Amino acid sequence: MENYSKGKNVEQVLTRETIGIPALPENLVWMQVKGGSKMRNLLELALEEFAQGRDVLWSGSGPALGKTISCAEVMKKKFSPIHQFNKISYRRCEEHWEPKMEGLDPLVVNRDVPLIHILLSHQPINSDLPGYQMVGEQKHVPSRHAKPMTSKKFEQRPFNRKKNITHDQAQMESYGLKFNRKKNNKKANKERSNEN
Repeated sequence: MENYSKGKNVEQVLTRETIGIPALPENLVWMQVKGGSKMRNLLELALEEFAQGRDVLWSGSGPALGKTISCAEVMKKKFSPIHQFNKISYRRCEEHWEPKMEGLDPLVVNRDVPLIHILLSHQPINSDLPGYQMVGEQKHVPSRHAKPMTSKKFEQRPFNRKKNITHDQAQMESYGLKFNRKKNNKKANKERSNEN
């Protein structure tokens, strides 16, 4: 790609029809999160509108996915009860590359960027649809590194010194292992080679 310079990016335009969430409420605030958006500014408007009775739809793609989810989680902590519907899909992005040398054709690279829509609603949404979370539904996934809590008090184990273990050299060599042999140093190797 050193013979090309990057041109414009053309992203698929999002409309209410392309979102893919059935029966979107009419009274809706659509928050489209970008990578450079400030969460404070987004949340001020969304919290105010949700408090006035309007539903909020959060949308973000690519590097803005984490910020989109964080904004929705902040709203869920502020308001209870709340109904949530998630829709995960992809957004087509065309990258145009212009050649630096004559004789090369311009390139168009199509990328599918991950996209998420999170609808936060006052009214219940169809619970049969995949992506719906009921009011107050929380899933606790225990960490696989977490140790189970025990009711036993901490007991200090007695300190054991390292025990000396002796190995039968002949038996270890029969296994192909070499124990209790000193490594040959360079001087000893030179002396042996000089003797031969």
